[in-house]
Amino acid sequence: MRGELLGVILAGGNSRRFGKPKALARLHGRPLWRLAASRLRTVCSRVVAVVNDARVASELETEVDVLPDRQTGLGPLAGVDAALALAGREGLGGALVLAVDMPWAGREALVRLTDSWREHRRGCAVATGSPWGFEPLCAVYPVAARLPLERWLERGAREAGAFARSLDLQVVESGLPASSFRSVNAPPDLPPPAFSIVGNKKSGKTTLSVAVIAELARRGRRVMSVKHGHHFRVDTPGTDSWRHRHEGNAGRVLLTGPADFALMGDWGPGGEPSLDILLSRHLSDAEIVVVEGHRDAPLPKVEIFRAAAQPEPVLDPARARAQGALGAVTDRPELPWSVPVHAADAPDVAAWIADLVEGALL
Repeated sequence: MRGELLGVILAGGNSRRFGKPKALARLHGRPLWRLAASRLRTVCSRVVAVVNDARVASELETEVDVLPDRQTGLGPLAGVDAALALAGREGLGGALVLAVDMPWAGREALVRLTDSWREHRRGCAVATGSPWGFEPLCAVYPVAARLPLERWLERGAREAGAFARSLDLQVVESGLPASSFRSVNAPPDLPPPAFSIVGNKKSGKTTLSVAVIAELARRGRRVMSVKHGHHFRVDTPGTDSWRHRHEGNAGRVLLTGPADFALMGDWGPGGEPSLDILLSRHLSDAEIVVVEGHRDAPLPKVEIFRAAAQPEPVLDPARARAQGALGAVTDRPELPWSVPVHAADAPDVAAWIADLVEGALL
């Protein structure tokens, strides 16, 4: 048991800037606490949540054990303190903590943290672009850190980064961009609800996407969309905007008019940002976003699969739900789909998908 870690969701904050409990806020239809729990469960056999809000505790306790801070009003380190006390009582080696407002810290980082802990038996935190150079709220704290932490809190110190640095800390490369560890501090930090329509080439993704967009708009939804492509050009050589960009070397060019606008440019040294960053940055006022493609993005999905286009679907039918699918539109309903299925050529297919995504995301 000493080699095992307690998985801990740090969800005890007051969420003053957010205006309501952040743990209950949703990212593409899923509460932030459930996202954290599902990731921690991939590397820890036991997961608990440190919660001080009765509203949050009542929702979480149906799926995870909840415990309060032993000392209130001391910030996230009080949550680490409560976690280490529990880990010590249960004979565990330490606690793998994940802040609930860090929903883009993916499984890769948690795997690297636990692997490093098992190899070195030292406290460790993932490397990020933060001022500390590491993220103290996506980290492993050994049970041995409990007494130093108690002394730290007794002095009234609250800075998690400073405390982590005072330990025999190992900084672990996460394998993720620094943006994956950004925090949700205010509602605009979360992207609008989105889902993707995925499928093989010539399966009818665009036709289905257009029909679903039209159906959602007909229902009064403010719908926006994303189309993923490769090597496309939207600017015409020789036009004024083209000259601004290619002769003047402007990084981005914004065209505006009385009724329309367009933004053209390149991503720069960092490359293409994550889809959620793009949604927050450019489509923040959407009520719902329909994404065509982006099959690898962590979004709810609807697959369209036609046997004539490709012999196999994009998603494994038996694991489609686990892979994030809400449903499938197909001419092969007899496959072992783990999600609801609808006929690809049925006249009500767009309405069926609209019902599905409204129920899951809105």
